[in-house]
Amino acid sequence: MVRKKNQPVPLGLPEQANGLATAPSDRGDETQERFRYQWAIGVWLLAQSLTGERSIRALWCEHHEDYLLELSTGRYVAVQVKTDSRENAEWRWSDSALVDSIARFCVLETMHGDVIDSYEFVSNAAPYVPGPTAKRADSIAASPARLIQCCCQASTYLDVPEPYNVVFVRLVGKTGGNAAVLFQVLRKLKFAHGPVLRGYDDTFAASIIPKLPGCATLATVACCRLRDELIGLVQAACRLRVDGIDGAVVYLATNGRPDAAIRGKCITPESAAELLARVRQPAFRYVNSGTGIDMGATVGRTDVLNRKMRNAYLGTQFEPLRMRMDAADQRLMERALLEPDGFDAIANQLVSTVLVECKDAEAMAFDHADEKTRGLAIYKRILHRMDDLAKEEPERVCREPKDTLLGIAGMLSGECKFAWGTSLDDGGQDGT
Repeated sequence: MVRKKNQPVPLGLPEQANGLATAPSDRGDETQERFRYQWAIGVWLLAQSLTGERSIRALWCEHHEDYLLELSTGRYVAVQVKTDSRENAEWRWSDSALVDSIARFCVLETMHGDVIDSYEFVSNAAPYVPGPTAKRADSIAASPARLIQCCCQASTYLDVPEPYNVVFVRLVGKTGGNAAVLFQVLRKLKFAHGPVLRGYDDTFAASIIPKLPGCATLATVACCRLRDELIGLVQAACRLRVDGIDGAVVYLATNGRPDAAIRGKCITPESAAELLARVRQPAFRYVNSGTGIDMGATVGRTDVLNRKMRNAYLGTQFEPLRMRMDAADQRLMERALLEPDGFDAIANQLVSTVLVECKDAEAMAFDHADEKTRGLAIYKRILHRMDDLAKEEPERVCREPKDTLLGIAGMLSGECKFAWGTSLDDGGQDGT
């Protein structure tokens, strides 16, 4: 339900100063947006592998660093993602977020530096580079790009020239106190400039997704959908989660975390390619099939459904299906109000898809030997198919969840479109 314009906002607008206009500061929204930006950068890293720009064996999310690239050579690249919402922001050595990232890289270099090719700092803000007229030593030395260049040209950290050696000594104290380790990190450090915070969604849909294999001719809407699916893939891998049977009892890794959750942080280019293929697959559409359902006619339809399910020995499943049917009826009426122009096509697609699947389930169980379990076999197949459609082919069912699809199946049965393998005319036996 949408709040009407003339209704007051609960407790008024946040952080208003004496009721006067005040710029809001919503830390919750900002945090979520920055997390999503980080997940989008994960998509960019995967895209480098899918397009052949970099040979990646796996992308590890929130493992040691924001991202850890496992290269095909068996070596690694550590990636930190930071955002800065300031206008025309540039990273300097005075920025604590940059120094903290370098400190993390130093820890990793100390433990695993022999197998790490590079460290990458990805941000919407670029590193500060002095202009040709810059004269002040402290301003020039504040440039990350200048210090990295000097480290790459020097043989040891003792050879870093002035005024950059002054900043280098300060960084040693802030990053763990090991000058040799910091020197190696800076020699391996690379900056990557990402899209702006307020436009990265459009940038990814327009510039990244079309370059992926088989995506050059995708429409803008399809590019946006694929972008969101890939971001969702990275988001899921960034979360510490345990699915399946491991959700009850888990084996722990040496750090006390579930071993299965750590393995779940890994995304391979092959799994990303599978998602690409699935999302690119055009959804099958029914055009003017003539199939329809009567929304709101719950009384007579419920009675017919009850009789059909009892006749197919499915009486115990009637109540959960009835509840889904009533909820689906309400859901479709809501979509009809929200999407009046396109609802006829939506309803046609949903009803046709569910009806075909139900009829296919009946056909698959046609030769089921035991008539007392035939209805249950059909019901189980429909449960599985509705779940698969909702998860694997969301576009085909207009992004409706499994319960909506099962509710539509109940409507169709209540309107005599299918009968769970046993019609009401095939005897009057009570199947409960």
